[in-house]
Amino acid sequence: MAPIRNVVARCMRSLVMKFTLLVGLLLAFATALLVLMENHAARQDLEERLIERAGMLGQILALNVSDDIIDLDEELMTRRVERMIERPDVSEAFITDIRRRVIVETDTNLIEHASMAADPLIVMALGAGEMRLERRGDTVHVATPVYTSAGRLAGAVYIVSPLDELRAAAAETAQRHFFLALFALGLVLPVAAIAIGRAMRPIAQLTEAARQASTKSLDVRIEVKTGDELEVLANAFNRMLARIDANLKRIHRLAYVDMVTELPNRERFRKEVERVARRAVEDNKRGAVLFLDLDRFKRVNDSLGIGEGDRLLEMVARRLRETARACDLANGSEGEPSLVARLGGDEFTLMLPQIDNEADAARIGQQIIGAIRRPFEVSGHQVFLGASVGVAMFPEDGADPETLLRHADLAMAHAKRSGGNAVQFFEPSMNQSAFERLVLENELREAVKEDQLVVFYQPKICIETGEVKGAEALVRWNPPTAGLLSPGAFIGAAEECGLIGEIGDWVMKASCKQAAEWARQGMNVPIAVNVSAMQFERESFALSVMETLEQCGLDPHLLEIELTESIAMKDPERVIEQVQPLRDRGISFAIDDFGTGHSSLSYLTRMPFDVFKIDQSFVRGVAQDKHARIVVETILAMAKALKLKTVAEGVETAEQLALLKEEGATLAQGFLFSRPIPADEFEAYMAQPMGSRRTA
Repeated sequence: MAPIRNVVARCMRSLVMKFTLLVGLLLAFATALLVLMENHAARQDLEERLIERAGMLGQILALNVSDDIIDLDEELMTRRVERMIERPDVSEAFITDIRRRVIVETDTNLIEHASMAADPLIVMALGAGEMRLERRGDTVHVATPVYTSAGRLAGAVYIVSPLDELRAAAAETAQRHFFLALFALGLVLPVAAIAIGRAMRPIAQLTEAARQASTKSLDVRIEVKTGDELEVLANAFNRMLARIDANLKRIHRLAYVDMVTELPNRERFRKEVERVARRAVEDNKRGAVLFLDLDRFKRVNDSLGIGEGDRLLEMVARRLRETARACDLANGSEGEPSLVARLGGDEFTLMLPQIDNEADAARIGQQIIGAIRRPFEVSGHQVFLGASVGVAMFPEDGADPETLLRHADLAMAHAKRSGGNAVQFFEPSMNQSAFERLVLENELREAVKEDQLVVFYQPKICIETGEVKGAEALVRWNPPTAGLLSPGAFIGAAEECGLIGEIGDWVMKASCKQAAEWARQGMNVPIAVNVSAMQFERESFALSVMETLEQCGLDPHLLEIELTESIAMKDPERVIEQVQPLRDRGISFAIDDFGTGHSSLSYLTRMPFDVFKIDQSFVRGVAQDKHARIVVETILAMAKALKLKTVAEGVETAEQLALLKEEGATLAQGFLFSRPIPADEFEAYMAQPMGSRRTA
């Protein structure tokens, strides 16, 4: 049974077989219906003829015995009846006289009494003088009156005619029709199967197209010219495949192509690096991944706008492609070509699938830097960019894309910290440094939450009188597992992870609270607080400073805010807008590290600042370096002309102090007077006599 079921199941999976079977069933049903109708009509016709024949037999018997009844010749009548029932179409017969007395009979079971015929047909035939017929089951009963030659009613004959021929004819007809139906099915079904198969060819084409589409072969097209619904379906199917193909290409483009530069994106680059690196390991070959970060791009993007920034990225991408193509041509264009990709922002990558040594990678990295350093023409402006390149070699620096990109990124960050416009190869020690940096950032976040930061204060001394005229607030970190850390150990990490603003706010609040406490004790010491670029660039900077003063209860005249020269000169107009409202409240402002940046003299005359802080790099060399002394003299002369105070940072020797005093410096701070000290030590320092405050 199982093979039969399998064959049936296989056939039922064929649409042609299903339609062929359906045609066969419909044909069989129609044939059966026609046969039934024909059989019914033939049966009725045959039945009528058999009944008519039975009547004729009854009439013949009545004519034959008409004279015998008058003569009462029973022997002759008996022979006539016996000859009648010898016929296959007569089973029984008897003769009665006019009084229904049976004269001759062959079967007494036909009459109720042997001497009297009680059959209704006999009664009606004798009473009406006409033949009477009646079908009873599978037999026909006929009663025929017998008339003499003189036309006088003499009696009646009664015969029973079986309808066996009717059954035989029906069986024969059914058999004939059955074989005819088999012949018709045998002839029609193959023809139907062929016709249906030809008609179903478009369906097969659609099925094959769907199968190919499932294997991502969407360029198939179906040619159906039937002029019916199948052609409409095929055309709809073609349109659907075309749209799916277009959508898949668009999705692929969105997934693997950078929309700004038309370069491969991170995901596409990752897949290609994975494939090439695996093959390099199998073939014992080397390759390189170069991680490129543009220097000064953000400044261009901010000044010219995002649209022009995107145009600049397109130009950078074009130069990178040209450089990579030139490298491929120089290598003879053999093997896998180089791949340039944009990871996002101003970060690009270059994969060199096959490279002989690090020197070749360094050479290509320098060619990239040279290409980027050439000026770009954007909106009528010449734009100059730099680039920092990190290189990771595979397979030694990693054999998977994530590791290679991470190592190349670490090398690039090292190159950027070293000043940029350089190529740096990955070294294992960078991993350790990055891990330590990550640990430092995490610990620093906990330090801010758990209040591990402390503020130290370095006195500002009046050069003329030796009095303490203020203090600079300097943050320190006191972690539980290590000693006290100076800002140089963690400020860089705080800037990178975005905590510098939160730390700056904390220092501002803590310093203002301490200054307010000293003021309540009678020590009116102005506190100078450094403000980071992240803090100052907030729109709510001025409001947050005033809220801090109000919360701490500090007189605004006791707060001095220090901005570095680079912050002040980045957007002078905005600095003026931010600073002036606070100066109107009594807060003073100082330019920190003055002389190390790029100040504009035209803006210096308009800047709402009160103090110039001379950077300690100039102060330390003022006694030995004539150039440093000239810079200090120039700054002091400028401050005097602008009627601004000056603070010399990093004063460590009496000689430096004497020269500064000679040139007219106002205030000084440095190790000559005191290191940065905690608040309680600062209070003790204030209590010392002025002559004993200097330290060696």
